Amino acid sequence: MESKVPSQLPVDGLKKWSGYTLDDLRYQRAVNHVKMEMERERLASATRQFVDRKQSAFAGGMMRKVFTGFTVIDYALLAFQATKQIRKIYRLFKK
Repeated sequence: MESKVPSQLPVDGLKKWSGYTLDDLRYQRAVNHVKMEMERERLASATRQFVDRKQSAFAGGMMRKVFTGFTVIDYALLAFQATKQIRKIYRLFKK
């Protein structure tokens, strides 16, 4: 929207400029509302991408390494150690 203020002021200053009409003000308000909505959507999109990237880095990277990095023997040893710890805790509470 072009400004209603003339680029070259008349000799008597702004006395001839009557100001904005209600339609002009409504138009400017609508344009600003659209700009704010677009910025809100841009920020929401950027936030969503950031969160998705963080989740995929953890879920995809770390969990994949855990599940693909161990052999069957490693899993068996982990199960044995976990069973020993659970048995110790169970005996402690049984007494």
